Amino acid sequence: MQQQQPRRNIHLILLGSAHSLNHSLFVVAPPLLTLIMSDLGVSNSVIGAVSTGASMLYGVGALAGGLLGDKIGEAKTIILFLICSGFSTFIMLAAWATRSIYVYTLALALIAIWASLYHPTANSLISKAFTGKVSESMGLHGVGGTLGVVLTPTMAWLLGSTLGWSWAFAAFGLACILLALFFVRFFGKTKSQNEHGGTIINVFKIRKLWTLLIFNVLTGLFMKGVELWFPTYLQNNRQIDPMWASIAYTTLLAFGVPGQWIGGKASDKIGPKKVLIAATVGVCVSLLSLLLIPVYIVGIALFLFLYGFFFNSHQPALTALTGFLTPQVQRGAVYGVFFFTSFGLGSISQFIAGYLAEFYGLDVAFYALTVFALAALILSFKIPDKRENR
Repeated sequence: MQQQQPRRNIHLILLGSAHSLNHSLFVVAPPLLTLIMSDLGVSNSVIGAVSTGASMLYGVGALAGGLLGDKIGEAKTIILFLICSGFSTFIMLAAWATRSIYVYTLALALIAIWASLYHPTANSLISKAFTGKVSESMGLHGVGGTLGVVLTPTMAWLLGSTLGWSWAFAAFGLACILLALFFVRFFGKTKSQNEHGGTIINVFKIRKLWTLLIFNVLTGLFMKGVELWFPTYLQNNRQIDPMWASIAYTTLLAFGVPGQWIGGKASDKIGPKKVLIAATVGVCVSLLSLLLIPVYIVGIALFLFLYGFFFNSHQPALTALTGFLTPQVQRGAVYGVFFFTSFGLGSISQFIAGYLAEFYGLDVAFYALTVFALAALILSFKIPDKRENR
């Protein structure tokens, strides 16, 4: 499934753009969470439960995403995500008009269901089409996603505070629909290589993946909690103005750009396992800096750099290693299961953090997230060590 270089470059740019918008749809809410909760009249625990439910759908839907990509073709599956998620964001306009948490929940659920199709499909495609430099291609795909999503919190805050938070969702939904047209033009004739593909049950028969699966769950448990609650943490516990909290979140994402690229390059050179260990160390240090350094501005600055860089550097290494341990015919199913364990099961932390924040404060919630990161670090030393066969 090797492609000529110009075509590969175009496809990687399109995939990076779709990756960006896929994550942007879920980065709109965090900087606007205070406004959303005020308009809808709900508490931290309620919005945490709603976000957890949407994230669970985002993860569960991925189980079907890879299989669907093998069935109808990866490009068609990605186009389906872009169009349907894009139109689903317009329901947020009704949620804002009615001030209804139920309509908000419906909109978020539909966005999550359609968006869940993307990651296993794209990862399966890259692992098959970009052989020879799988880790680097995964990293560049991540860079494309991160470059776009870096601007999302600030753009969402500006749109939401000016026009209303629902219009921030709708703006990114419109961008999804427009990008789908480019996929139809440049990617529409691409077909899947696999006629039959794997099954969910067969994924769990690959014993080499078990340790990586557990590591993936632990990573999701701290990642999803930080993703939702970090801007609110800065506002409530560090007395940071909402606008500056949005800028801080943007800075956090910006450090992910070099993290993705360097993580992919390093994975090709020294192996994915070493990258995963180093990245998890960096994440643990970042969380402890945020919580324990008494000069808040120093702790925040260290967290922004360390977490942004090291969390993102682990992603191309983990995704590539998953492919190296998996027969090509089963990759769609495997990437679906992996995305479910991270974004689905991991999303439970959004509710856990919201519950702890409600009754004990956000500091306690972030200590719980740190425990998950430390557990992932311990397990990282047991991860299989395998590189790409070129």
